[in-house]
Amino acid sequence: SSAIASVSPQRTLRLPTPLSARPAMRVSCIAVVGATAANPISKVLDLLHDLRGKVVSDGEEEQKSYESFAKFCKDESTQKKFEIEDGRNQVDSLTATIEKAAATISELDSKIESLTKNVKANDNDLSAATDVRKKEHEDYVANDKELVEAIDTLEKAIGILEKALKKGSSLLQAVSTPEMKQLMQALSVVTDAAALNGSDKKRLSALLQAKEDAEFTVGQAPEAAAYETHEGSATILDLLGDMLDKAEGQKADADKAEMTSQFEYNKLKQALTDQIAFDNKQLDSARKGLAAQREVKATAEGDLETTQKELKEDIQSDSETHDDCEKRAEEWDVSMKERAQEIEALDTATKIIKEKSGGAEGQA
Repeated sequence: SSAIASVSPQRTLRLPTPLSARPAMRVSCIAVVGATAANPISKVLDLLHDLRGKVVSDGEEEQKSYESFAKFCKDESTQKKFEIEDGRNQVDSLTATIEKAAATISELDSKIESLTKNVKANDNDLSAATDVRKKEHEDYVANDKELVEAIDTLEKAIGILEKALKKGSSLLQAVSTPEMKQLMQALSVVTDAAALNGSDKKRLSALLQAKEDAEFTVGQAPEAAAYETHEGSATILDLLGDMLDKAEGQKADADKAEMTSQFEYNKLKQALTDQIAFDNKQLDSARKGLAAQREVKATAEGDLETTQKELKEDIQSDSETHDDCEKRAEEWDVSMKERAQEIEALDTATKIIKEKSGGAEGQA
């Protein structure tokens, strides 16, 4: 007889029943010994022989079953160890992926923060530079307007004086014409222009004041003549010419300074604009990279949780299978020893009967 030992939900193993659990066989042996007096000895020996053959046959069958079970244990252990090793490798790999993603996320966070500050700083610099350039240009326009008016007025005054003097008119006569009076009034305004030299303003104001004094005392010929002689046409023309040259020089310098300032501003604006565009492009790339790394990290964390759970289950399953296989192996060893004892008992009984019968088993 035999018992069915459960191995797994898919496999079973027929293991031999221990001798102590085989009452029928024990009773049969006793009955055989007790029947030697009443039955022919040959039949007893045949019964013992058949019984021994069945024990051996069952043992061979159970040996095959155990070998199949042992192979299952070995294959299952190999497979589980492979799965456990693979699981541990996956845990290491996923852990490394998470750590790398976390480090990259930290770097990208810092990079985004730095780039954001750079963009803001460059925007502020560009705004400040634009405000300065605007104010500089407004000042240039206002100053240029004064200079243009001064140059135009000086050119007209010089032209009228030169024309009058060529006709032989005296300086007093030249400056007394309606047109010249209007220009002289304009020149008095020009003296207030910020672009003109301070000493030139004083000299021109003094000449204008002298002209007014001369007109006021026009009936006093000696003083009028003194005006002409003292100042002279050449003196006022030289002064006006000198002021015109200076005004034109100042305008040229102001134009050059304006062009230089505009060029420098354009260069700075281009550099800042390019840097802002570059930083914004880097920001966009960093933000996309950050989102991707966060997704990688989240996916790896989910996979790690699943893998760790499966690894724990594999380790537990391997331990349970190992314990079960060890237990079945111990039971098999006990069964083999008991079966050997059965065969030994049967052989001993057969030997004793033959010895006691003295060859009577061959008689009818």
